[in-house]
Amino acid sequence: MGEINYKKVWLIGLGIAAYLFISIWLLVPLIEGYNILKEASAEAPGGKLPDLSYVMTLYKDPFLCLAVLVEDRLYVPWLIISLGILGGIGIMAYSYRDKNGIEYLPEVGTHGTAGFMTKSEAEKILNLGRPNGIIFGTLDGRPVSLPDTTYLNRHVAVFGASGSMKSRAYVRTNILQLAHCGHSMVITDPKGELLRDTGNFLRQSGYNVKAFNLVAMTCSDRWNPIAEVTDDTDAQTFTEVVIANTKMPGTKGSDPFWDRAEQNLLKALVMYVVREMPIRDRHLASVYGMLAAADPKQLNKIFEKLPTAHPAKMPYNIYAQANDKVRTGVVIGLGTRLQVFQNKLVQRLTDTSDMDITLPGKKKCAYFAVFPDTDSTYDFLAGLFFSFLFMKLTRYADAKGGQGEQEVYFLLDEFPNIGSIPDFTKKISTMRSRGLHASIIFQNIAQLKNRYPNDAWQEIIGNCDSRLFLGATDVMTSQFVADLLGKSTVRTINTRKKAGLEGMFDFGDISYGTSQRNLLNADEILRLPPEKAILSLRGQRPLLLDKMDYTKHPLAKKLVPQQATEKEWACDNTPVSESPAMLDAGSGHENNKFW
Repeated sequence: MGEINYKKVWLIGLGIAAYLFISIWLLVPLIEGYNILKEASAEAPGGKLPDLSYVMTLYKDPFLCLAVLVEDRLYVPWLIISLGILGGIGIMAYSYRDKNGIEYLPEVGTHGTAGFMTKSEAEKILNLGRPNGIIFGTLDGRPVSLPDTTYLNRHVAVFGASGSMKSRAYVRTNILQLAHCGHSMVITDPKGELLRDTGNFLRQSGYNVKAFNLVAMTCSDRWNPIAEVTDDTDAQTFTEVVIANTKMPGTKGSDPFWDRAEQNLLKALVMYVVREMPIRDRHLASVYGMLAAADPKQLNKIFEKLPTAHPAKMPYNIYAQANDKVRTGVVIGLGTRLQVFQNKLVQRLTDTSDMDITLPGKKKCAYFAVFPDTDSTYDFLAGLFFSFLFMKLTRYADAKGGQGEQEVYFLLDEFPNIGSIPDFTKKISTMRSRGLHASIIFQNIAQLKNRYPNDAWQEIIGNCDSRLFLGATDVMTSQFVADLLGKSTVRTINTRKKAGLEGMFDFGDISYGTSQRNLLNADEILRLPPEKAILSLRGQRPLLLDKMDYTKHPLAKKLVPQQATEKEWACDNTPVSESPAMLDAGSGHENNKFW
């Protein structure tokens, strides 16, 4: 317990005593005078005024007032009047209390018009209580989602620091919601928990469920990236993704000369494998085998025999212009980038395809991409998977007149960790018209900026008409959100009054003005309650929401977790088909078309 402030107690006691003394001195003569007038009026109505000299005597002697208060029993009316006066003083003091505060005036707009969306405004542009699309959260206990007729696109940028319920309140909730709506979905699942918890439910709901699992490869469906390469454009995308996502850990940059040289060699090898090898040998292991089994001179013999119009010829010729030393360095560098294919399990995972990446546009599918978020070794496979998903689904939609039979929603949790996707800014800006919708989910601005530098990260966020903020722990993100919410006009109210006993009867001076203020400052955003979220829609005021835990969704009760099991291919000990490219050039294979 704190120490007693005797000075404050003494001042309060002195103030009470002073009030009692003054109130008795002022009120008792008034009460006594009222009684004299009342008695005179009763005895002689309409007569002359009675003698009030006694009242003046009371005013001259405060102690006589005290005696009269007790003897004439005037304390009841005195007490009533005193309490009334005290109450009035209290009300006035409260009204004119010391304050330095702010009052939002967005309708004034002198310094800004930012303000939070009201419930009535939200009901005009959002679905409240009858969700039929992506769920953002709840308002007064009712789910909030975009209506089918909205003018907004369905791309969502989700800001959420670790522990802000990105998975529980957004990804899982919307897996259930998309299943309710019957839309196809592609889901990144860094820990494999989403597949475990929702995979069985989705199968029972009529979904074709597949998983490209680089965490537990033996439980994965296979996917062959080379099988997706059908022309020069595909090969270009393929090589760009591989080069962009196979930087050595810890390096900030590299000489673009070596990157371009390795990219040309890789493109030549890919087009050679696609056009010249038998179908069973068209996989990445064959590409790596050619690098591992041949030196630059042997590679030169292979490509010299190709016709001039062959799609592998031109990129190889560009690579071949370098001297022998440089070409050797390029082969070693590219081999280092693809060294994961020394792993037999990786070879088997990518030697054929168990999944059709255009199928989500045709029928209900749920594809899970299980990629480790703590290891960048397989970033290029993740980047290839999503690059070709976007590309092939877009082409399929175009072939169908602009949109496939199914809308496809991408729930991209830990988006910066799935590998760099070339031209993603262009892809996300053109996906909407093809019925492809992306939720870009990341922890903070710095993470997204690191993966997509040179303002590409701003283009990505700018292409999302909906931005959902779940929480932040860093200043850069909180400041970005503060700027996003905008600035408002506020009324400033300042009062001044005297301190001490003088302040009891000084109601102060009040001044009003207007000023500019962020709707929420960065520090206030950092302190956002963990159950709250902020939704910002293009062209609208932000809306403060409650997060919706997936367990509140009606379909949550149907979830039955199921551990993934090993696939049959992983139990088959048959080795990956050994392509001629993997054979040693001096092993007596003179008739081999490679050598």
